Amino acid sequence: MNIAVIINQLIQLFLLILLGYLLYKAGLFDRSSNQKLTKLVLQVTMPCMVLDSVLRQTGERDIRTVGFVFLIAVIYYLAMPFVGYLLCILLRLPKKSRGVYLFMAVFENIGFMGIPLINAIYGPKGVLYTAVINIIFNLAAFGYGPWMISIGTDTATRFSLRDVLSPGSLLSLLAILVYFTGIQLPSTLTGPIGSVGAMTTPLAMMLIGSTLATMKLGQVFRDIHVYPYILVRQVVLPLLVFPALKLIIRDEMVLGVFFILFIMPAASNCVLFATNYHNDEALAARTVFISTLLCIVTIPLLVILCLL
Repeated sequence: MNIAVIINQLIQLFLLILLGYLLYKAGLFDRSSNQKLTKLVLQVTMPCMVLDSVLRQTGERDIRTVGFVFLIAVIYYLAMPFVGYLLCILLRLPKKSRGVYLFMAVFENIGFMGIPLINAIYGPKGVLYTAVINIIFNLAAFGYGPWMISIGTDTATRFSLRDVLSPGSLLSLLAILVYFTGIQLPSTLTGPIGSVGAMTTPLAMMLIGSTLATMKLGQVFRDIHVYPYILVRQVVLPLLVFPALKLIIRDEMVLGVFFILFIMPAASNCVLFATNYHNDEALAARTVFISTLLCIVTIPLLVILCLL
């Protein structure tokens, strides 16, 4: 594994966050534009990114391995809410903030950071496995994500079929159908889908920077609950889970993909969901920022301890 690849990718993400911060200070972003761009990313660009990742796959389809990855991903996203809730209790996190912490415990930065890293390490086949996991990620995020992120707020969001059948979920299901059936879409469709999906990372990162710009800089690093949470979620929990993953997953590449995605920092879309569902977007933004900053140390450390 080339550690320089991780550092290079992190630098690029931080530059996009800085750009969003500067755009807000310059008056080109504001709270209203943040709300509108959040909906654009969640409902349009992010689902297109997932679909595009499947459309880019070429060659013979490995249905058996992909089906196994799909199954493990489903089990993972069914189990992680319980693990995340247990972390909230053990760390005695504030009840009003547990929705945000729970969301971040379940959802890692797979699409924005995971896919580029997996591509650099394992190539197209690794990207395919990541795309399958990312599909389940999106189904879970759009399915129980709204209910989860609203925990601790005055306007709790109940699980509803409308959330599951959002544009994000429908496009994720379409991506599954496209891969398993081998449907070939014309370039007149794949081109725009890829172009729209490519907007996701810069927009999401700039929105994080724009949200950070609404806070005083000292507030970003002052929350004492953030650091033990990141330590447990990004270091302790992966070390405890890895032996079980190794026992269940015998394929070395699949094991590596799952583990590397598991140790990713908190998902950037936590900020988007917190903004959209009126929870503490400031907490989400600073935790995503700090967890991404610290992963420059935690990811290489865990890879060396467990995969090398």
